[in-house]
Amino acid sequence: MKILIFAILVVSFAADICAESTKWPLFAFQNGVHFKTVEERVKVLKELGYDGIGSANPSAGEQLKKRLNLYDEAKLKLFSFYVGGKLSANGHSYNPVITEMITGLKGRDTVIELYVQGSKKDNTDEQAVAFVSEIADQAQKSGLKVVLYPHAGFYIDRIGDAVRVAKKTGRKNVGVMFNLCHFLNVEPKSDLKAALENAKPLLWRASISGAEVGARSWGQLIQTLDRGSFKQESVLELLRGVGFNGVIGLQCYAIRGDSRDNLRRSMDAWKKLHAP
Repeated sequence: MKILIFAILVVSFAADICAESTKWPLFAFQNGVHFKTVEERVKVLKELGYDGIGSANPSAGEQLKKRLNLYDEAKLKLFSFYVGGKLSANGHSYNPVITEMITGLKGRDTVIELYVQGSKKDNTDEQAVAFVSEIADQAQKSGLKVVLYPHAGFYIDRIGDAVRVAKKTGRKNVGVMFNLCHFLNVEPKSDLKAALENAKPLLWRASISGAEVGARSWGQLIQTLDRGSFKQESVLELLRGVGFNGVIGLQCYAIRGDSRDNLRRSMDAWKKLHAP
């Protein structure tokens, strides 16, 4: 009997450790944190229990320093910046502020979320690899990681595309990001489990949002976490299954209503997802 009780306790303890280890940090996308100043953003995110902000608009110089200092003082993180470039027949182009920002982030663990615009008909992987490699090399000098951000309508619009291009760069600081809303929009019939398993070695970031099953519009695919028929438990369970140990972002693009209330609703839902 004592042996049986001990075994049960060990299993229970192990399960608790496993559950605790998969309570990933959660950041809010800047596109849903609509307040007048950075100070207000920091205050609201701190009060609601978020770990920080991410997918943020790029900045450099003194503006970047101010933003970083305010989050540091609040013991929150500026997890990532959302930037990108466009492929063309003559190569690629991007805003030079990206280079300046990467230099200003040296020594931090902020991630560069990189989108790649272009046409699957007119552009090639070689062009995408050249662009990604250029940004990755800049990031490497500052000790930063880059995750390729699949976006509907862009050259990299599927997580499988991101994995393929990331591997072709041969850069160790290039990984991929899974974005639920773009996955459901671009490849609704794809096997989500298989897609995440394929990305497993390079899966460093993920984003979620409340969503309607079978929907294609952004208004239905991007909602607060307490809304929508898509079961968030299912994607979190799949992430656990592939050993995901990164950070999760809350996609908030174009969600109507009061920002604070929307963020509160999503945080309440997030907490319920991790309730014992």
